[in-house]
Amino acid sequence: MMVSQLITTNQLETMSRQQRRNLERKYQKKLNSLQHQTSKSDLPLRFDNSSVTAYGSFGILEAFKKAVDLPGMLKRVSLKRHHNCKYSDTELLDTIIDALSLGLLRFSHMNALQTDPGYQKIKEVTQVPDESTLRNFVSLICEQEALDQLSLVNQELLSLKAKCDQSREVWLDIDDSVLTVFGKQEGSKVGYNPRYHGRPSYKVKVAFISGTCELVNAGLYSGNVASNGQFMEFLKETLEILANQNILVKGIRMDKGFFDEDNFAYLEEQGIEYICKAKLTSNMKKVIKYLDDQERWQPLSNHYAAAEITLPLPKWSKARRFVFIRETQEPKVSGEQLNFDLKTFDYQVIITSSDEYNPEEVWHQYNKRCNIENKIDELKVGLGFEKMSQAELDRNIAFMWLKVLSYNILNWFRLVLLDGKDSRAEVPTIRRKILNVPGNIVGNDRYRHIKLAPNPWLQKVLKNAKEKLQEFLCTQAWVAVSSG
Repeated sequence: MMVSQLITTNQLETMSRQQRRNLERKYQKKLNSLQHQTSKSDLPLRFDNSSVTAYGSFGILEAFKKAVDLPGMLKRVSLKRHHNCKYSDTELLDTIIDALSLGLLRFSHMNALQTDPGYQKIKEVTQVPDESTLRNFVSLICEQEALDQLSLVNQELLSLKAKCDQSREVWLDIDDSVLTVFGKQEGSKVGYNPRYHGRPSYKVKVAFISGTCELVNAGLYSGNVASNGQFMEFLKETLEILANQNILVKGIRMDKGFFDEDNFAYLEEQGIEYICKAKLTSNMKKVIKYLDDQERWQPLSNHYAAAEITLPLPKWSKARRFVFIRETQEPKVSGEQLNFDLKTFDYQVIITSSDEYNPEEVWHQYNKRCNIENKIDELKVGLGFEKMSQAELDRNIAFMWLKVLSYNILNWFRLVLLDGKDSRAEVPTIRRKILNVPGNIVGNDRYRHIKLAPNPWLQKVLKNAKEKLQEFLCTQAWVAVSSG
């Protein structure tokens, strides 16, 4: 491009011929310098590598999926489709789960697998379905009322893990969360929304096994459904899922949104302990005043004190145990102040059916529930739970269950194959540090291997994961043989 093309007509008319030549020489010199500097980085491109992949460590996840026989479980989902369909139901479901596991959380993003030859080599396929095929398949699941089949696959996956872990006693953490939508999705309603006031949303209820963080059950509801709305059905369904496995539910931890005598009475009938935060109502404030007047507080530290009392609330059928936690709030002082005692207090109220914990232990036991907030955030950010972008409610539910399956696969993967703090890493971290590392697949047949960039940490992690995978295969083989 010449200087005369870059300057305005008025500037050109006011410049002499010599000035234009000088400017042209300076321009050409600067342009040559910039081109020389950038040529070292702006290398030529060739689109002819048929073995490179953006997911160099995906092979270890694919091996784990085969170890738990996920493809066999997915055969449970069987739809009526045309006889000459290019891809089977299992292949389509497996592709969606792969895409979600690798962070391709929207259907439009899943096309990335079509242009990843390394991924196709690992899967031993020559083609990957496009996003429209995957989208239409999810619609077909809803049309043929096969949503229950997806939840049954999740139950089968959890059941297999339960067999590997032997019998165990667990606590369940149950909570719900708001999923804001930005369109006109079916079933979304305006309800409580702490972030986007007045926007329509869905509500999702989730139940996790404490400690191992397995996602046992999930339910999607309209945004105007309260936390306690339809909770009894969700609770019974969750307990029924675990009853069919080798898992004994010792207790359940819940937030104050589920504070309801019907819930407590049902759990008492089932012999299940509960720890639930109570609402700080006017009746509770009267009890706090009584505790103050009677000096019932027992100090736990310089800032905390605890008290307990067993009483029935109005209209309740029986008395229940309440634990009160008082936190001293020191006022923030700036400048001069009068020498008065300005202490104020914050209170927590917890109801429990457990007799084995003292008040402080009840408080600490309830606080373990806080990890479910992290797990919900992990579902939202790592698996795209908050991206409820499908127009129909059933399609969003179907997509949600596929995300549940992806989460439970990744969760089991990290528990079995990763060590130490890596086994507690969240899904986005596992992707960033382990799975989504570019690599090159070379060799053929039994000599196939993946070349990755030098990374001592990743080399150690993957070596350890491969060793643990062999141990896991032994466990799986024994479970298969011993269970007949």
